[in-house]
Amino acid sequence: MKIGFIGLGNVGGKLAGSLLRNNFDVTIRI
Repeated sequence: MKIGFIGLGNVGGKLAGSLLRNNFDVTIRI
């Protein structure tokens, strides 16, 4: 599953980190 984020706040950063630790493909644009 591919997941994308545009901008990360405090909650989004923790969520993205959790997804990365669980082997999801995460793309982040700042």
